[in-house]
Amino acid sequence: MKHLFTTTALALTLAAGAAYAESHTNGEEMEQNLENAGESLENAGENAADATGEAMNDAGEAVENAAEDTAQATENAAEETGEAVDNAANETGEAVENAADETGEAMDNAADETAAAADAAAENANDMASNDTNMIRVRDILGGEIYSADTQNGVAEFSTQSYSEMGENWENIGEIEDIILTSDGKIKGIVAEVGGFLGIGDKHVMLEMQNVQLVPVEDESYKVVVGYSEEELENMQSVDESPLN
Repeated sequence: MKHLFTTTALALTLAAGAAYAESHTNGEEMEQNLENAGESLENAGENAADATGEAMNDAGEAVENAAEDTAQATENAAEETGEAVDNAANETGEAVENAADETGEAMDNAADETAAAADAAAENANDMASNDTNMIRVRDILGGEIYSADTQNGVAEFSTQSYSEMGENWENIGEIEDIILTSDGKIKGIVAEVGGFLGIGDKHVMLEMQNVQLVPVEDESYKVVVGYSEEELENMQSVDESPLN
């Protein structure tokens, strides 16, 4: 009985030793596994931290690059805007200067033309005033006497001759009653009063300017000479006074 107990105890001891040994072995493996897991976690943490750091660095560089690009673009835009403003200002200044020059030239030209016109007008006035022989006033001939170069027969080629003074054989056959002008101010002819006596029985006839000549008398007034005879004038058609009034 004692031997059996001893054998049992020995068996239990061996079993316990084996169990302890196995338990000890398992504990070492667990400890190793825990160490390995810790190292893996540590490595994973380090890797995650490194990745996060790199990502943050990349993000920071991207933000910095974007900021630099934005700043450069802003600077370029500002420079381009400044150049555009300068160019526009220069063009505007040139346009204003050109317009001022053109206006000044136009004013100068207008002033020159006005001065030239005034000088021409003054010169014409002076010429007219100094050359009275080329001008005849209506008052100097209106009511003046009309003479016939040949009161009996008339002058056939009257328009081909020129009279500068009174002829000795000229006869007074009437006077200038009126002067007729065209609508553009040119002298069309004269109205001659012929025949009658003291305003009684006279008649008015029209003589165109190519059929009359003005002859100066004493450089102050003019006489009118015609190539018609007195009879020819009296036989002319009378002037219709109504449209002339």
